[in-house]
Amino acid sequence: MATITPTLTLTSNASGATTPGPLSVALSLSATGGLTVDTVQSKIITFADATSHVVLWDGDVLSGGDGAGGTAGGFCYFKNTHASAIVYIGIEHDGGSASDLGAANQADDGSATAAFRLFSLKPDEFAWMPFDGTCDIIGDSSAAATLECWYFDRG
Repeated sequence: MATITPTLTLTSNASGATTPGPLSVALSLSATGGLTVDTVQSKIITFADATSHVVLWDGDVLSGGDGAGGTAGGFCYFKNTHASAIVYIGIEHDGGSASDLGAANQADDGSATAAFRLFSLKPDEFAWMPFDGTCDIIGDSSAAATLECWYFDRG
């Protein structure tokens, strides 16, 4: 088992400063945690165009089909490395599709196989999230794009 130490630091000036921040007060927030992991997987995903839809992480493969809360899973890191395209990250369950994750007003259509957008990454944006492996994490993009993906398996 190995330990990784993710650190998130957010700082900004008060809105009245010479270089203003978004709040009326200065912000300094930091969170650090030691996480036990046993394996790491990484890949670079290349979306050829806006019609390229990809399963980024297969939940059944990663969790061994377990997916029970707190017993399986790990942590995902995503970074949009493209200069102008937007990358969409979502989930699907039981045969859903990554198509149209970028569609406006995406909502639950009542289907057991639907795909849902979790978030969008503009150029150089990144995300870190825990993942229990109860579904698949999927990706789509607004145009040709490149996405860096890492999965750290809980130890």
